[in-house]
Amino acid sequence: VIEHLARPEWKLAADGPKPEEISAGLYRFRLTVEPKKTATLVVREARPLETRYALGNLTDDQIALFLRERTVNPDVEQALRRIVAQKNEVAKLQMQIEQRLKEISRIFEDQQRLRENMKALKGSAEEKALTQRYTQQLADQETRLETLRREMADLESKRQQAQAALDAMIQEVALDVNL
Repeated sequence: VIEHLARPEWKLAADGPKPEEISAGLYRFRLTVEPKKTATLVVREARPLETRYALGNLTDDQIALFLRERTVNPDVEQALRRIVAQKNEVAKLQMQIEQRLKEISRIFEDQQRLRENMKALKGSAEEKALTQRYTQQLADQETRLETLRREMADLESKRQQAQAALDAMIQEVALDVNL
């Protein structure tokens, strides 16, 4: 008879030997050994671990790891793939918005420069031509700013819709998975 300490929170692995008897703090295994021989008894134990993840806070790397390691069942994998795709869509729209904001900022800086240059001009014929050129540049930039503002409003609306869809997707997914 071999006695093995029964540790709290640890369970015997399903593929290991079954104890002959279980007491308060011990597992007792029966092992028959011939005289002058040795035998080995391998007792495997497993401890269930629990890790909780908030789907909205998972990074792309964490989700990719779950998918790559195949530690989730197919239903969970499909849900995670949809969430990753939607998060990527939200990020893409946010990046486009940020690009428009940078362009608007560059235009404002350039307009400031043009206005300063126009103030420095006196009134000669060459300077009047330069003033007209600067005025045309300002008009073109204002047209571009109007376009950028419309694009940003459209992109922001799409981003909000995509974020709402992502939030709804995350709310719909109820996962309780043992990994």
